[in-house]
Amino acid sequence: MQIALHPFAEHWLFGSDPKQRIRMHRTLVASGVYLLAALGQWWAGEIGLADPAMAHGLILCLAPGLFGFYLVMRSGLNLRFADPALTLPQMVFAIAAMAAAYVINPPLRGMLLMIVALVLMFGAFTLRPKASRSLGLFAVIVLGLVMLTMATHAPAVFDPTIERIHFIFAAVVLPVISMLAGDLSTMRTRLKLQKAELRDALARIHKLATRDDLTGLLNRRHMEELSQLEHRRSLRSGGLPCLCLVDIDHFKRVNDQHGHAAGDEVLRLFARHAAASMRETDVLARWGGEEFLVLLPDTKPHEASMGFERLRRLLSREQAWGERLHLRVTFSAGLTAWRPRESMRDALARADAALYEAKATGRDRLVER
Repeated sequence: MQIALHPFAEHWLFGSDPKQRIRMHRTLVASGVYLLAALGQWWAGEIGLADPAMAHGLILCLAPGLFGFYLVMRSGLNLRFADPALTLPQMVFAIAAMAAAYVINPPLRGMLLMIVALVLMFGAFTLRPKASRSLGLFAVIVLGLVMLTMATHAPAVFDPTIERIHFIFAAVVLPVISMLAGDLSTMRTRLKLQKAELRDALARIHKLATRDDLTGLLNRRHMEELSQLEHRRSLRSGGLPCLCLVDIDHFKRVNDQHGHAAGDEVLRLFARHAAASMRETDVLARWGGEEFLVLLPDTKPHEASMGFERLRRLLSREQAWGERLHLRVTFSAGLTAWRPRESMRDALARADAALYEAKATGRDRLVER
């Protein structure tokens, strides 16, 4: 339940933290109930249903419920507790307030038992099942002591027979309600866990569908989708992208001399350094085997070549390879501008031809077409 207010008033009353706003909304709803209870006490004292002095005393006792919990939350002090919503303290306070009202308003005590039952249902929102059941037992004990005390000391007003009936009602109904609230809390927790597991599973499925297992880069299929989207966007904006096919030089030699595990390590290292050398807007994917594809949005070919020169200089340094200096490799690349209305296949064919030329003319170089 949320209170609709002007945006300025919303921010002033509840702040900007979304979770805190929800907690304060709920607390103010409870404060509204306490306000009605306070007005009811005042009215009961005025018409003689309750002793005026005791009614006014109860109104003062309700003040923490009216203002205290809200002020604690608005100040942020509640964030120091395990349960920032302060559910258990608020419910204990409400049960104690109802017990006090039970003493002050004998004609209304049957109705007050129903309010206690309502209070216990709030445990389903945040309390753990054990805490919810313990709260039900607490309510029975508090009300039982109040009924016993009043039936003993004021039997003319609190008829012992009626109090026994009330106690039986409380002893049977309140634990059942708290148990149901605990079961709802268990269901809520289970659903929350299932939701988190489903979200994680979807994230893993998305990663498997879009990422290369070995390098962590985008896979070929997802790269094709992103490239088509970028090309369509570029037609609207006017800034055409470039495509660059990159191939690690003599990669087969690495596998033959050092084994496939070493080859995998070369691919991972190359992918990491290549990703670090590219701009944030550039998209890097493993295209297949030792071949990579780079999409450079809104980029002229001469601008695109700068990123590959950075990568070439980085790979030439011993620090880039660390203890794996014996695995150091170079790369060849074929770069082309993706022309308007041109299919991706045609643009890739031109990039592939440029890559072939780079290999044929000595490798470790970039050729533009």
